[in-house]
Amino acid sequence: MRSQVLWGIVLTALGAVIAAIAIAGPVFLLIYALPLILIGLALIVWRRREETIEAIRE
Repeated sequence: MRSQVLWGIVLTALGAVIAAIAIAGPVFLLIYALPLILIGLALIVWRRREETIEAIRE
């Protein structure tokens, strides 16, 4: 598994856990949860971009 996919999964899961805590408790934790989820999803979605750029250079 590529490292950006692994980090994407970890960040998304961490953001989901914090969001679940924020729904049950202090809502200000959503400020921390939403960026983690978005960054994690972005890492997963754009994982192939690096491979495409490297293929063009060769």
